Amino acid sequence: MATELLCLHRPISLTHKLFRNPLPKVIQATPLTLKLRCSVSTENVSFTETETETETRRSANYEPNSWDYDYLLSSDTDESIEVYKDKAKKLEAEVRREINNEKAEFLTLLELIDNVQRLGLGYRFESDIRRALDRFVSSGGFDAWADLCNAFLQEAKWLYNKSTPTFDDYFGNAWKSSSGPLQLVFAYFAVVQNIKKEEIENLQKYHDIISRPSHIFRLCNDLASASAEIARGETANSVSCYMRTKGISEELATESVMNLIDETWKKMNKEKLGGSLFAKPFVETAINLARQSHCTYHNGDAHTSPDELTRKRVLSVITEPILPFER
Repeated sequence: MATELLCLHRPISLTHKLFRNPLPKVIQATPLTLKLRCSVSTENVSFTETETETETRRSANYEPNSWDYDYLLSSDTDESIEVYKDKAKKLEAEVRREINNEKAEFLTLLELIDNVQRLGLGYRFESDIRRALDRFVSSGGFDAWADLCNAFLQEAKWLYNKSTPTFDDYFGNAWKSSSGPLQLVFAYFAVVQNIKKEEIENLQKYHDIISRPSHIFRLCNDLASASAEIARGETANSVSCYMRTKGISEELATESVMNLIDETWKKMNKEKLGGSLFAKPFVETAINLARQSHCTYHNGDAHTSPDELTRKRVLSVITEPILPFER
């Protein structure tokens, strides 16, 4: 676009001088050329504008659309509808057969169920999916629920017999009764998008990324409730078992349990920094379980005996919104 401006300059004196002040020319690669001339006087103002026509842009050479009117009408015949119904029945029978295949690997079965649910077709296979998952659980695929119940049963036996186990016997059972392994097993399927066979196998074996956060969960719980449980006569606790095994006082046993928590954190951080075979979202979830344990049991047993601070925390997270910071 080229532009020139003609204007009338009025100096301080009464003498009028007409002069031209050309502006720099700006050239752009555009098919439109605009020339603007402006003349200014004390009597009138006039503008003239001219445009040159440009060549219109050619449309793309798209292929003809196969979904024309006649084609759409041809699919609405009775014969075509019956063909589609037969195909749908065959596909549904094939999917049902794969879901009920007792020899199928769990990972393959889980991916199939996930795809069916994502397609919005889970309602057609509800009973088949339920039987498949029950079959896997009953075959010992995941023992998290059974391990939790057995751990509760063992603690009930110790309480009933009023016996104090050794620290190793107690802790080998107690980290499972903390419910940490069960929570993380379910969390894995909630946060991981691409499930891998290697991860499933290590999940069943309670990999360190599952056991160590559960250790911290149990130790923090026992530290917060030790004094109250000892006063009630309960014998199964990390502090009381450590006192009996080592023959030391409650204060020294408490300090030893705190040192165990620190050592477990070091191992867990090494697992995170060194690279884990599990997906990063699940690793973060497992570590957050340990962090949550410190938060819950920092000022006492906020689970068994919640105080006003615990109530405020729950309300701030669930009920009351977080107000924006005002300066």
